[in-house]
Amino acid sequence: MKKIFLILAVLILSNEMSSAQVSQLIIGVDGFTCSLCAKGVEEQLKSLDFVKSIKTDLKNTTFKLSLNKEPKINILEIKDAVEDGGFSLRDITLEAEGTVKGNSSEGFYLATPNAPDMRLIDLKQDLSAGEKIKIKGKVIQSSSSISVTAITKI
Repeated sequence: MKKIFLILAVLILSNEMSSAQVSQLIIGVDGFTCSLCAKGVEEQLKSLDFVKSIKTDLKNTTFKLSLNKEPKINILEIKDAVEDGGFSLRDITLEAEGTVKGNSSEGFYLATPNAPDMRLIDLKQDLSAGEKIKIKGKVIQSSSSISVTAITKI
């Protein structure tokens, strides 16, 4: 009976953690005006191991990236891919589910299996370590942080 309970607990916990991840990035790019321009950046982004699929929005000059659960996302590689495609990175917006780490005095971080821990800034609500959250926000590349625009406790 103990074995069955242990197996069920492991399955439930692993299923819960498998959904916690950075699920989507929207990459804003300056300079491209046509589909041929966008194709170069798209090919560079497709070559990244953590990118599952890409949708290009020519009107808003963005790329919507769906991400794999592994390997971990590397923001510097995204920036390099855009620049290797001949353009400049404007901004990165993300959607993610994960676990809160840290505290109010030292700061809170989002922990996910497929991204490095990122500091949460511009929070408009109280958090506690260990809480599960779903967030949207802008990535601040220079400080590996997320300027939170929406947050939901799950």
